[in-house]
Amino acid sequence: MRPSHSQDSGPLTGPTSGPSGAGDPAFGPALTPAGTPHEQTGPVDTVGTSGMRIEAERRADGIVHARVSGELDLLSAPDLRKWIHEELPAPARLVLDLDGVDFLGSAGLSVLAELSEQAAGDQLNWAIVASTRVVLRPLEATGLAEQIPVHDGVDSAVSAV
Repeated sequence: MRPSHSQDSGPLTGPTSGPSGAGDPAFGPALTPAGTPHEQTGPVDTVGTSGMRIEAERRADGIVHARVSGELDLLSAPDLRKWIHEELPAPARLVLDLDGVDFLGSAGLSVLAELSEQAAGDQLNWAIVASTRVVLRPLEATGLAEQIPVHDGVDSAVSAV
């Protein structure tokens, strides 16, 4: 069951074009360009899904810095899984910033466990940024905090990757 505060925060930002419904979270993920962060070598993707948003920065050092915000639950976890498989060629370097996540459910934890397995198979060098109780508590309760490289800031995570 989702908490009562689990409503979508509104429409996606950025221009929408294409068929009717494009960019509407009810119709699935939509890619829209975002601003230009520092050290970026590739485009920044903003993926809006039901209750979750991913903004990915391809840095000059080869690391993909993905900022996840919103809810990582049964509805949005498959979209995160799909994004990872489509956007990260193996082997990959990833910093997954979860400080914007306001709900982390078991389906989201499952995606993180899968990433941990990929890392064990040398397909992924990764770290997550988690400094909020909303993310840290489920990681600790399930034991994933001991298996996943958890950092309290982006700089620390980037240095580890």
